[in-house]
Amino acid sequence: MTLTVQATYENGILRPKQPLALAEGAAVRLIIHPVDLDDDPLGAVLGIGEGPPDAADKHDKYIYGTQP
Repeated sequence: MTLTVQATYENGILRPKQPLALAEGAAVRLIIHPVDLDDDPLGAVLGIGEGPPDAADKHDKYIYGTQP
């Protein structure tokens, strides 16, 4: 099970903003990504699909080499 939760760091303790479905004393692995107020959640994927301007209409042609 993987969870993504928002938390606040206060006095050396991470405090989740919502209850977690974990057993008391459960061991977890944390990956910390500080929240940047100007962060765009889609920023990492923007530009990945750059291609021909008609790619949405002719996707079969560009993916499979054929058109319906």
